[in-house]
Amino acid sequence: MVLENSYRVAKIFLSTWRWLVFYLILSVSICVCYLEFGINFSFPNGEVGMIGTALSILMGFRVNSAYERWWEARTIWGSIVNNSRSLAREVIGFTSSGDHASPDAQQMIHRQIAFVQATTRQLRRQQGAIFLRTLVSNKEYSILDKKQHLPNALLLLHMQQLKELYEKKQITDFVFVQLETILTELTNNLGQAERIKNTPFPVPYSYFSFILVHIFACFFPFGMVEELGYLTIPISLIVTFIFLVIEQIAVEIQDPFASKDNDTPMTTISKSIEINLREMLGEEDLPIQITPKTGVLM
Repeated sequence: MVLENSYRVAKIFLSTWRWLVFYLILSVSICVCYLEFGINFSFPNGEVGMIGTALSILMGFRVNSAYERWWEARTIWGSIVNNSRSLAREVIGFTSSGDHASPDAQQMIHRQIAFVQATTRQLRRQQGAIFLRTLVSNKEYSILDKKQHLPNALLLLHMQQLKELYEKKQITDFVFVQLETILTELTNNLGQAERIKNTPFPVPYSYFSFILVHIFACFFPFGMVEELGYLTIPISLIVTFIFLVIEQIAVEIQDPFASKDNDTPMTTISKSIEINLREMLGEEDLPIQITPKTGVLM
């Protein structure tokens, strides 16, 4: 997630400068041909304005649809934060006595930290279970190392431990239901995030908006050269840049789990959850919070 505006502006220019050079050359060529050599190929500017208005409406819907995906992804991770804290609080409160968390609470909370990290890696298509080595027991690691979907397997281990605690009468019926409800919420969070990840932004929607932006950018100087003369060149570049920026914004945020600068900062959120949960356990050697690098949180 980008935090510094200066970085964002530089990023936009880096992604659009080739197109701006192309349309600069096109605008200069049209102006020279029309004004210096009298070649009349101008279009009525009213029709060009109508195309621009229609394109503006389309691009508004395009960006709004992409932003809704991005915001939903951030909302899902906010829910994961809350559910992780709730799970830790209730496990510690109902299975521990005194000032120290019980071994069962420690095991489950460390496993929850593993779940959050595994969810991040699952959404980013990162394979391997070696990162779980310090968070789960050797027995659980041998089970997880064979699994393809680690977050789901970790939730199953949560449930098996709750069942054992219930059968040993270490937790009551009410507590069991409360904790199982939180696990269901975490399952829902996982499924919602995977729905966004596995459902690509509609290709015709993004493809044709891209095509229409460039069609409009090509027609614009033809429609303005008769009225504006050489002013067509800077105005054409400004208008083209605006539409290219809108298109680029939509591209940047439409896939919020793609490990890009404007994506949901899952690594940072995961580290925050780990710090919170370890602190709830009373651990003192806490991880260091992730800080932005070149204005970006990942």
